[in-house]
Amino acid sequence: MIGQERLLTRIDKMIEAGFPRFTIICGNKQSGRKTIARRIAKALGAHLINSDIKVDDVREIIDLAYKQTEPIVYLLADVDKMSPAAKNALLKITEEPPRKAYFIMTLQDINNTLATLKSRATVLNIDPYTPADLMKYAEDKEYKLTKEEQEIISNICTVPGEVDTLVRYNILEFYDFAKTVVDNIGIVNGANAFKIGLKLSYKEDDGGWDIALFLRTIMYICRKKMDTKPIQQYRDSIAITSKYLSQINITGINKSSTIDMWILEMRGIWIK
Repeated sequence: MIGQERLLTRIDKMIEAGFPRFTIICGNKQSGRKTIARRIAKALGAHLINSDIKVDDVREIIDLAYKQTEPIVYLLADVDKMSPAAKNALLKITEEPPRKAYFIMTLQDINNTLATLKSRATVLNIDPYTPADLMKYAEDKEYKLTKEEQEIISNICTVPGEVDTLVRYNILEFYDFAKTVVDNIGIVNGANAFKIGLKLSYKEDDGGWDIALFLRTIMYICRKKMDTKPIQQYRDSIAITSKYLSQINITGINKSSTIDMWILEMRGIWIK
């Protein structure tokens, strides 16, 4: 994995010494956490079972873990969204896992799990990706990108999965729409005259544009305009967009309402 050499070296040493039975891989969405888990399972010579995180599914794999005779890695992905009941179901088995069982959880935020589970786990953190890492990833994927597209990706994407997502779009169309919003948000009538809400994705696989990528694009465009007037409005736009970007991944938040509030605050900056 490009950009994760330090982490992979650590994992290799852990496998040589005896890999822990309970591990948490922490990193942003699309950062490669599942890829790391698959690599661990392969190195251990273990089967990998992807489990749902609902309490009944968790109880099912716990029951299976006590019966297995071959090494198995149980992957519980995106447990930021796991219910308290499901987390509590894991407490006993993570304290004393069966001899052939390995449990790997993936999280975006390490604080989104029980303190007891966190204390019992070995935590592996995905290292931040540099723009050079992401460009190397795009090259290895054989994406044919113009210099302008490369610049947009380098300034907007933070993990390899976001590069894949942006490439699936028409990158320049996506960028030009965001630029149109920045240039005209204080001019058009109506809180959502651009129909922004219809273009963004609020659920997985609904066909819209990724919200985080869109908001980062807005910030990137505003930064590029910082040497032009009105400087204060661009500075304020970056601050407000950053605030709402941090809220998007909060579990249970209404993303549609969050975007509506962002639009209203942005218009408040530009309509004077």
